[in-house]
Amino acid sequence: MIRKAIIGIGSPLRQDDGIGIVLLEKLIERKNELLQDVEFIDGGTGGMNILHLLARFDLVILIDAVDFGGKPGESRLFTLEDVQSNKILVNISTHEPDILKVIRLSKDLNEQPDELFIFGVQPKNTSAGTDLSLELNNAVKSLATKLLREINTLIHKKG
Repeated sequence: MIRKAIIGIGSPLRQDDGIGIVLLEKLIERKNELLQDVEFIDGGTGGMNILHLLARFDLVILIDAVDFGGKPGESRLFTLEDVQSNKILVNISTHEPDILKVIRLSKDLNEQPDELFIFGVQPKNTSAGTDLSLELNNAVKSLATKLLREINTLIHKKG
């Protein structure tokens, strides 16, 4: 059986940076809409604690604020190759140096999942504060619905 995980990353103390955790909570509320069982994990602000989590799963979807130059609240699904490519300029939230290093280290240690995706949401503001920006707050429901569709599609393809 394929082991699958959804890992939300972010700091709820840095406004839109907390979107990964907010969306993770919305997915947990709607887990009955998923086609298969997945493990939901609050990855906090990322860092080395993610390293050993990655090794436990065959398919991982990270949810995070990602600065890809879009409109606040816009989302994209990135593959590992996308974020490692020099052709696509992507800044993985405020964790960018840490989470990419952790992902590379997991590959170097042969502990990387077979498939890793990042569901990125364009933040508006990642300064100190506990509330999402108006744009992201208004987009949470539609983002959760889009993310559920993406997860079900990826799980179906994987088998």
